[in-house]
Amino acid sequence: MPKKYRFFLYPLLLNSFFLPPLKATKSLPSSKLVDFLKQQSPQTLKEGLKVAPGGDESTLALYEGDSLHLQKMIDDPKRTSFEKKFINTDLLRTKGDFKEADRQLKICHQTYFMEGSGIHLSPINLGAMICDQILAGNYFLEGNLAAWGKEIDDIKNTYYPPIRKFAGLEQFSLFDIKMGNLSVPPSEIPPFTVTGIDQQQTLPLQSQKFTQEGNKSITWNVPYLTASLNGTDFSFFLGTDTAISFLPKALSHSPHVHIVGHIEIATNGRGEAYNGDLGIVDELKIGTAILKNVPFLFTNTDEASLSLMVLQKLGKIKIDRQYFTFGKDIDCHCQKDIQLGSIFDGRFHALRYPITWQGKTEMAAINLRLTDAHLSFMVFQPDFTPEEEKQSFEMDREINGKKIISSIYLTDGNLSIDGIDYGKRLKSVEKDELHIPAKVIGVSILDKGSLYLDFINHKACLKSNTSDTTPMPQ
Repeated sequence: MPKKYRFFLYPLLLNSFFLPPLKATKSLPSSKLVDFLKQQSPQTLKEGLKVAPGGDESTLALYEGDSLHLQKMIDDPKRTSFEKKFINTDLLRTKGDFKEADRQLKICHQTYFMEGSGIHLSPINLGAMICDQILAGNYFLEGNLAAWGKEIDDIKNTYYPPIRKFAGLEQFSLFDIKMGNLSVPPSEIPPFTVTGIDQQQTLPLQSQKFTQEGNKSITWNVPYLTASLNGTDFSFFLGTDTAISFLPKALSHSPHVHIVGHIEIATNGRGEAYNGDLGIVDELKIGTAILKNVPFLFTNTDEASLSLMVLQKLGKIKIDRQYFTFGKDIDCHCQKDIQLGSIFDGRFHALRYPITWQGKTEMAAINLRLTDAHLSFMVFQPDFTPEEEKQSFEMDREINGKKIISSIYLTDGNLSIDGIDYGKRLKSVEKDELHIPAKVIGVSILDKGSLYLDFINHKACLKSNTSDTTPMPQ
C-alpha cells in the first residue's frame, strides 16, 4: 500500500484492550493501552496514532460515502456489538445525520460503548480516544468551530499528559486532531447560523469561462452563484466536494473577517490539498437567506466557493443547468439516502453519487467545477497498466503556480445515472501519484436531470428533466 494511504492503516483490534476488568487508578491509562502504544515506532507516535473503528474496510467505506457497505458491515454476524456501534457512527456521518451521530459519540465518551458488559475501564482508553476524535471531526464538518476547538483541547488535556508520563511515550499524539487548530479561545467564536430559508427561493446560475493553458488549451464554462459577502457581491462556485468554503487570502484583511485559527490541510474530491488561515466572515447573503459567522478557509486561490458546510445550512437544494433553488419547503420526494464521503478528522467532505459506466456501478464525487463538455467522468489513479501506458499522452498545466505534467488517456463508454441514459461519453484517466485515487463526475451530471439534495431528511436523487438540457445563461 503506498505511503500516502497510511491513514488507512492500524485496523482496530480493540477487543483485546477491553476483555479483563481494570483495577487500575481511574486517571491512569490501562496497561494494555500502554503496551500497545509502546509497540508503535517513535515516528508514528510523533506524527500521530491513526486508528479506525472498523479497520481499513470501514475507513475506505467512509471515504467513499458507501452507506450500503457500512450497513452490510453492521449486519455481519461475525462482528461484535462494540465494533458495530462504531461503524454505525460512520454510517450516520455518510448520511449527514450529525445530530444522531454526535449523540451516540457523547454516549461513547461516557460508556466507551461497553454499557451492560460489566467491564469497568479507565477513562484513558483507546475507545474513548476514538470517539472523541470522530466527534471533533463531526463538529468541524457541521461548521461548529467552537465545539471543534473545545473538543480538540479536551482531547489534548485528557489523554496526552497521563500517557506521555510513560517512558518511550513522551511524544505520543493523535493524528486525527492535527488538521488544524484555533488561535483564540473556543468561547470567543460565535455560532454559525442561518435564517430566511423557510420559503423556497430560486437564483440563476451564471457561467464563467475558465481557460487551462498548456500544450492543449481547454476552456471550461464553470457555473457560479452570485451571493453577497458583507454587502459586496461575489461569484461563488458550488463546492460540493469540499468541507469548508474557500476565499482568496487577500480578503482575510477585511474588517468583517476574523481570523480564528489555521487549517494545515483540507482536500477536495480531486485529492488536491489546501491550507491557510481559518476565518469567520460576519455575513453571507444567498438570496434572502442570511448566514452569520460563516467559516471560510483563506488560501492561495483566485476564486470563491461555497462548500457543503454552507450548502447543508440551506435545508434542501435543487440544482439544474440554469438555476439554484433552496429552502425547507422544496418537494424533493427522494427515496435514496444522501451519500457523503469524508475522512475522520473532517479535512475532506464530498457529495458522492453512484454512476454506472459500461455496466459497472461505482461511487463518484460530484465536482460542479468540472464542466468540460467532452469529459463526463474523470478518474485519478496512482499508476497505469502497460496497456494504459500505451494509450496515454502527456499534458502540462499550471496548478497553484506550479507546472504539472500529467499522463492521461481517454476512453469512451456508456454512462447512466439513476436509470437515466446519458449515452456514449468520454472518460479521462490520469496517472496521479501525489493524491488519493479519485473518481469524479462534473456538471455534465445535470445534462439530463436535476440534482436534489435534502439535508434535512438526509436524502438525494437525480430526477430526469428535459428542460435542464438547455444551455446555461452566459
